[in-house]
Amino acid sequence: MFKSVELTVSGKTIRGTVMTPEGNGPFPTVCFYHGFSVDRIGMNRLHYLFSKRCVEEGFACVRFDFYGCGESDGDFREKRLSFEVEQSLAIYDWAIAQDFADPDKMFMVGHSLGGVLAGMCAPKRQPAGAVLWSPGLAAYYDISSRVHAVPTMYEKEYDIGGMLIDSEFLTDLRQTDILGESKGYDKGVLIIHGDMDEKVPVFVVGEYVDMYKDNADVHIVMGSNHQFSSWAWKQEVYDNTMEYLKKRV
Repeated sequence: MFKSVELTVSGKTIRGTVMTPEGNGPFPTVCFYHGFSVDRIGMNRLHYLFSKRCVEEGFACVRFDFYGCGESDGDFREKRLSFEVEQSLAIYDWAIAQDFADPDKMFMVGHSLGGVLAGMCAPKRQPAGAVLWSPGLAAYYDISSRVHAVPTMYEKEYDIGGMLIDSEFLTDLRQTDILGESKGYDKGVLIIHGDMDEKVPVFVVGEYVDMYKDNADVHIVMGSNHQFSSWAWKQEVYDNTMEYLKKRV
């Protein structure tokens, strides 16, 4: 099944897609969270192709565009990490209540800033598993450096790749204790990262491992960049993610 859906979060409409295997279910279900400046399709269809793989392996997959992204309402300038946490939790709560979803086999997977969101939301909902692809722990430094933002001297808004971000986004991101908000989930987390990631240096893996300790499994995609932009790198990410998910079903 391929179905377009809408969800209202704090009065704001976001739009997404549900993909499920054939049959009535319920199915183990993945909630996938996209990153900073992309959408639920992903660059080079990274997220869509993962959804297809989920369905082939017997999983449902739910993907939404965050507010101000993709087909959802709003403007990119309204983007805030704190509101995306709220949206991520609402997406999970919506998905777990659907007939296609097995409430005991729910998973969170996210890429880049979406990986940060999966990590921050997992303690609040305790899914059966969580996978962080290149989690954007260094997102503030990457984004602010791209627009040459100077703390205490922020401009009102910045052009970043043809989109405008409000300086409040940077303040919100800078003041968020990402690792602190991610504590309290001990069911085992898989972290996948490219060793040549140009956006989020691979050193962030160590900070997550220091926090999760023995509950962290790590897979490094050798040679890969941030977007896993080769067919072989994608398949390595998908293979390791599915192996992790299937072990927990």
